[in-house]
Amino acid sequence: MAKVLWKRGRTLGKGGFGFVSLASTSTSDFHDQTLDGVHLPPLIAVKSCVFSRSDSLQKEREFLRLFQDSPHIIRCFGVSMTEEDQLVLYNLLLEYAAGGSLADCLQNRNGLPEFKVREHTKNALLGLTQVHGRGIIHCDIKPHNILLVANDEVAKIADFGLALTLEQSWNGNHGLRGTRRYMAPESVLHHEYGPEVDIWALVYPLPISVTNLWAALVLNRFRD
Repeated sequence: MAKVLWKRGRTLGKGGFGFVSLASTSTSDFHDQTLDGVHLPPLIAVKSCVFSRSDSLQKEREFLRLFQDSPHIIRCFGVSMTEEDQLVLYNLLLEYAAGGSLADCLQNRNGLPEFKVREHTKNALLGLTQVHGRGIIHCDIKPHNILLVANDEVAKIADFGLALTLEQSWNGNHGLRGTRRYMAPESVLHHEYGPEVDIWALVYPLPISVTNLWAALVLNRFRD
């Protein structure tokens, strides 16, 4: 994969893994970059942490490599190593979600109109169909990890830092994996993980006015 040139901007968020920055791929020093024949967007998100603690980001990178062409999963443009403030950082270069997360949307807009709920649910389910089809369990599906990309706010799945392969889920005890509020009962009680825990996480925790609609859409999807 070709090297992507970028310049770090403002911080978008922080977490246990490190921090996320907005970055520019188009400046006076470099512009109009392409990756695999596709023009890079002028803004990307850069997920960074100290290299010595980058195992989770490195695993996330390997999972994202499987979905480079998916319209339902946040795209990864590569990896970059930088030295900043005397620290070596591992940087994951990701598609920027200008619309924020679904959690932001639900909180800031006091809910969503029904047609938007249907649209975002459909895209999340299509993304999970691809993830599960590759034998992967996301393990941390929640509104914060469903991001809204571009002006038309297409919902895409993000953050594969806790993901497992099906084979991994069958072997060993993986403890509590995910965000407790959104975890399925079998994961909380018995530390069991399968594709069904992602579906539970998509439907169960939402406000009741939204949950019933999401549940109906999920059931219809699987009947099809």
